[in-house]
Amino acid sequence: MDAMARLLLALSLAGSFAACGGSGPKLTKLRCRATPCQDAEDPFLVKLAVDFSDPTGTLGAGVIELRVDGKTESAIALRDQFNLQGIAQGAKSGTLNIDQDVLLSTVQDGATFSVSVLATNGQKQDSNEPSLGFTLHLGTGAQ
Repeated sequence: MDAMARLLLALSLAGSFAACGGSGPKLTKLRCRATPCQDAEDPFLVKLAVDFSDPTGTLGAGVIELRVDGKTESAIALRDQFNLQGIAQGAKSGTLNIDQDVLLSTVQDGATFSVSVLATNGQKQDSNEPSLGFTLHLGTGAQ
C-alpha cells in the first residue's frame, strides 16, 4: 500500500490543575481513558474522563465545555450525557466520559496545545478548569 500521512496526538503532560473555588462544581483527575488518548481512525477525537463533585446536585442540568488553549470548542448539555452514562440527574459526584473532536487552527508538527474542561451546574455556578497538555506529531507510515 502507499504511504499515508497520519496525525498523532501525543500526550506530553498529564498534569491536571484544579483551581480553588467556592460552592460550585469541582472537576478533578482529568485524564485520557484510552491509550492512546485519541481515536485511531480519527486522531482529533480525544477520549477523556473527569471526576466531578457538585454539592448542589444540579450538574446534570448544566453544561460542560471542551476548551483548547482556553477557547471553547464545544459545549455539551449534561442532561443527555448523564442519561447516556447512567448517572442519576441529582448525582453529587461521579465520573463523566467525554468524547470530542479537538479542532486546531494551525496544524504543524511539534505544535503544543492544552485541552481543558469547564462545567456550569444548573445554578449557573462554574467549576474549576483542569487541563491536559498535548504535542502534535505528524508522521507517515506504510503498510
